[in-house]
Amino acid sequence: MANDEMRRFWNEAAGPEWVRLEREFDVALGPFGDELLRRAAPSPGHHVLDVGCGFGTTTLALARAVGSEGRVMGADISAPLLKRARARGAEAGAANIIWREADVQDAALPASHFDLVVSRFGVMFFDDPVAAFGNLLAAAKPGGRLVFLCWQPPDRNPWFTFPAEVMGPFIAIQPPPPGAGPFSFGDPARVREVVSGAGWADVAVDGFDADVVQGGGGDADAVVHHFVRGTVAAALNAAPEPSHTAAVDALRAAVSAHMGDGPAAWPARAWMVGARRRT
Repeated sequence: MANDEMRRFWNEAAGPEWVRLEREFDVALGPFGDELLRRAAPSPGHHVLDVGCGFGTTTLALARAVGSEGRVMGADISAPLLKRARARGAEAGAANIIWREADVQDAALPASHFDLVVSRFGVMFFDDPVAAFGNLLAAAKPGGRLVFLCWQPPDRNPWFTFPAEVMGPFIAIQPPPPGAGPFSFGDPARVREVVSGAGWADVAVDGFDADVVQGGGGDADAVVHHFVRGTVAAALNAAPEPSHTAAVDALRAAVSAHMGDGPAAWPARAWMVGARRRT
């Protein structure tokens, strides 16, 4: 089975973290999701595939846009995230959503079915991205569109690098491996190569910048809580107690100084990618 490592990661580690921090992530990624929906422009009656739907924020917005005559499939490899997405869908009374636990890299998707394939930061984790985008192409209707967000490199995203820079003197935080993980599509040339190599036409990669508000707009402790996850949490857990405490104290002080009187916002830069299936 493809992508076993990512499946384990999103089911055992990242998925539960994202569920726990649902509100914080919705605040942080809100401007990007809004722009994704604006550019995707789903219409009433459309059939839409939401790739890496997570806990369903984008899926629910798409469902509202396509209306009762449209349908949305929210697909994700993370059972914890999908459990939460299904609950949110039920709470919203969204009867036009199909939730599917699947890796779209090799999942059997309905052929030539979707008017629109979208993803809010859900396409950077495939172990064979050309095969994955080829599978998505086969699921799109002739003339169907692809619209997704992916991150620019870490050095253009201080919201991501801030904890390591502050805590680096005390603990060793591992950077994401080159060409893998959430920043695997940081190089726009690689994005074009992968998407066009899978058969999509008219590939366009545009920059989109917005502020990321960490910690849901809460106080410094809320921001530290949001930062201490993933590789940061792993580094803290591996550190001896004096280093652990010093690193957290340094992060809290730096966050407080950065915030001033406002929310904890950092610049963030993404690529907005569009393409279409040839008619």
